[in-house]
Amino acid sequence: MTTATFDWTPVAPSWSRHRDHVEQMKGALSAELLAALDLQPGQRVLELGAGTGDLARRLARAVGPTGTVLASDVADGMVELLRETVDGLPNVEVGRLDALDIDAPDASVDAVVFRMGLMFVTEPERALAECRRVLTPNGRLALAVWAGPQENPWLASVGMSVMMHGLWHGAPPTSPGGVFSMSDPAVLERLVRNAGFTDVVVQEVPTPATFNSPEEHFEVVSGLAGPLSAALEGADDDSLAAIRATTAQAVDRFRNADGLVVPGLALLCTAHAAG
Repeated sequence: MTTATFDWTPVAPSWSRHRDHVEQMKGALSAELLAALDLQPGQRVLELGAGTGDLARRLARAVGPTGTVLASDVADGMVELLRETVDGLPNVEVGRLDALDIDAPDASVDAVVFRMGLMFVTEPERALAECRRVLTPNGRLALAVWAGPQENPWLASVGMSVMMHGLWHGAPPTSPGGVFSMSDPAVLERLVRNAGFTDVVVQEVPTPATFNSPEEHFEVVSGLAGPLSAALEGADDDSLAAIRATTAQAVDRFRNADGLVVPGLALLCTAHAAG
């Protein structure tokens, strides 16, 4: 991810292990994002908070051998994971970049992609201004953030359980830098417009998450969500068992014949850099 209240390096191995879940849940979102970008051969793309690197591989295919993708993250562990994922792709470069101070020249890329990272940035206005700076006139921005906790029980169920059992000591997830801090579509649209973008569109994209069992749900979510993973490190066996039971009860209503399909909802924002 990018400059934030948490270093995601410790959970990089979990992101690698659960990458199939990540991409399955974000499948429709990624498809909508790529369609909105309408990338062409030869274009230059910057991806911030590139995570596992799976989306970077798709971006690389879209721009072809004459195009370039700079896949970046600010967490050292995630940068190493990126390198492993895109190894062998000649048109992909990996770098450690901070969205608050992007180490790239003005007007140097045709598109900026920021899938599920802006909400963790401590100063989103500054990050968006940096995205605008590095984009060519009329260049394309595509970013995604999570909607509110009520629309994302796949994640909120674990977070609420951790809070209920007294293991969460950080700021609320809706506060600046929190996972649900950018969940208001009107606020997101205004921030993007104020940063110098036009044709700003914010749309909701369902992101249901499928799990074989409540146990798998807890393992995946607690492994991917860095702050929750850190909070659970201090749990004794009894507390951990209680948190697991509370989470399982919360998601039981989403059980079907195949396991669990737990709802999620993302906000996809696309825009052009003003000329």
